[in-house]
Amino acid sequence: MKTDKRSRKTIAAIQNTVLQLMCTRRIRDIKIVDLCTAADINRTTFYLHFKSVADVLEALQTELTQRIFDNEDFMRPGGFPKTGTLSVLKACTDAIDSYENFGEFVRRSPDADVFLTSLKNEFSKQLFRRYEALYGCTSAEAICIIRFLSGGVLDTYAEWLKSDKSISLEVLWNVCAPMVSVGQGILEKMTETKFNSEKKQCK
Repeated sequence: MKTDKRSRKTIAAIQNTVLQLMCTRRIRDIKIVDLCTAADINRTTFYLHFKSVADVLEALQTELTQRIFDNEDFMRPGGFPKTGTLSVLKACTDAIDSYENFGEFVRRSPDADVFLTSLKNEFSKQLFRRYEALYGCTSAEAICIIRFLSGGVLDTYAEWLKSDKSISLEVLWNVCAPMVSVGQGILEKMTETKFNSEKKQCK
């Protein structure tokens, strides 16, 4: 996929148009010709960047995840969100707000839940990869804890996105933080035990 300035502008227009159209129709009902008309591009331009409408959403999901993970400030050396901070949720919000129609899409699209679930799964996979890169392996127990931490927080955050936001991000994180802290403690203890065991075997 081309990523020069002009292409980036075209891709953004296509992404935002898909999000806008999905506020009023299902993804299966969006025709490429209608998308191109709404985005003010021709079909050749569309197919230069994407294969289908589903491909647009898949690329958007990957792009969103990358934008969040590019913000190293919200990640601890161990690869998990800092307990007691809002940085992970703010990173999510900043990434989402960069797409003009994303908020409306989440609130109105009947396909939003499927997209958010895929986004959550991709986020969890990124955490798995970080953990594996840092510690050399990922146990089944560690995977369960990582999925619990990321899934729980992101499910809660997704519901917040759909709401009238009468509850602030600060309140949302304060509710999640104690549970995240417990999960992180268990994970760190498991990792420490693993390292100590391997250290003894090397002696």
